Amino acid sequence: MYYYRVRGVYATALAKIIMDAGFELVDVSKKLAERLGIAERSEVSPHATVKDSEEDPNTLVIVGYHDAVLALLEELISRVPFTVHIFDELGPYTTVAVKIAGYDRMGRCIGILGDGREVVIQNIRECMEGAVAVVHIVKPKQRFGNGRAVALPGVAVIRDTLVLLDDKEGKVFFSEHIRDYDRRSLLSSLSNQVVRQGFSIRWRSSAKSAAVEKIASDLESAINEAMKLRSKSITEPTIVLQGEAIAFLTLSRPAKEYLDSIRSSVTPSTPYHHMLRTCGKHMSACVDFLDRISVKIPRDAMEREIKESIAKSIVGKDVILRHEVPGRGFIEIGPISILQATYTKFGLTLVGRRVIKREGIYDGLGAERKAGDIALTIIPLDEWFIAHMYMDPSGSVKGIYVNINTPPELCPEGEAIRYLDLIMDVAAGETIKFVDLEEFEEARKRGVIPEDLAYMANETAKRVIESLQTLRETLQQFQALALQQARSSQ
Repeated sequence: MYYYRVRGVYATALAKIIMDAGFELVDVSKKLAERLGIAERSEVSPHATVKDSEEDPNTLVIVGYHDAVLALLEELISRVPFTVHIFDELGPYTTVAVKIAGYDRMGRCIGILGDGREVVIQNIRECMEGAVAVVHIVKPKQRFGNGRAVALPGVAVIRDTLVLLDDKEGKVFFSEHIRDYDRRSLLSSLSNQVVRQGFSIRWRSSAKSAAVEKIASDLESAINEAMKLRSKSITEPTIVLQGEAIAFLTLSRPAKEYLDSIRSSVTPSTPYHHMLRTCGKHMSACVDFLDRISVKIPRDAMEREIKESIAKSIVGKDVILRHEVPGRGFIEIGPISILQATYTKFGLTLVGRRVIKREGIYDGLGAERKAGDIALTIIPLDEWFIAHMYMDPSGSVKGIYVNINTPPELCPEGEAIRYLDLIMDVAAGETIKFVDLEEFEEARKRGVIPEDLAYMANETAKRVIESLQTLRETLQQFQALALQQARSSQ
């Protein structure tokens, strides 16, 4: 049985999923405990915590003991549709032995595990190439799975209430959540024997309310483990001691809408609750109000009104397309001037245009790209694609490029439109063809693109080709408007 702690804007929906899966919730906020009708249980230590990422509110982070993280990740990806995920066993406080490769171009000491994974070693006294160093992870790789983990010298031993570091520093650290003076005094007293032996200790948040017997048991167990490792000779790269693992689960708009439905089974929730919550703290009062009235208004009508209101709020603005590629990060396209929000044969659609600044070749089309060209873009809000028509300043069309992606996310008065790119696209120039199909299939085989997203990408690409004439006619409806706006802005 695993115990989980939930935090952040998705807490209610996640808590319901965790309970339905047969897991236990601990250290629950008073508000959530009342909502779910359960005890707060702050005295029990969680095996893992799940929350929204501080770096990106569209991504869930699960961090904790290896098996608990993996169990919850598997549960979430089996229930929540249209997500992409990364699991990394090299989470915080995992101790590894690495072979030092020397300094990189930025002057950082690099260590390599046996399978080729690299870590950046900070504060190492001597970065001797070929030597084996024992270090512990302090910062895992980024959520997109790229980059390197960051490590510090020494062994880390993790327990429910503490982390023991064999770093020869002899320091004591407290979680910011441990504020009670008497509890801090008790923990400081227990730390004395540790500091004298050259260990440092980090008291985790669960130490704020755990039983003294539990804390003492954790401390004794950690010291015994660390002393064993002190006497152990490690000569080859390997994982010495598993600390925490970490997983990232990036949500698409349909995934958030699924979480909306889960949340609404517990408490009144507006359509687009989680999408709006991730627009920023300034939206909190508005979302709370929409939640309250959601039980008094037909859901389909409320959904339509919210969507139209958001779309109209960005007409006349310049926005960026945040184009997130699973496993690779994101690029920004734009700025695109939003000219209209109108209904087309593809539903409620944003119409935008941008002026091309750089020379080159249009990917997938093979046509020459010149500065001053105009890109006319339509963004159907409930479709799995965005279409761009490229033309020269006179209006002569060079081709149509259709990006296959998850339905876009908008924020009221927002400056960015976000979606997950699904790698495979459709280009209609002199010929009609799929673009990046091999890359798509490779990503699918490696699990970077999960099967449900792969299915939607394939089906959308087929439908785009079948309805290409309708798509072309829709773009042509706004061709004169885009040209006129481009000329008037010069």
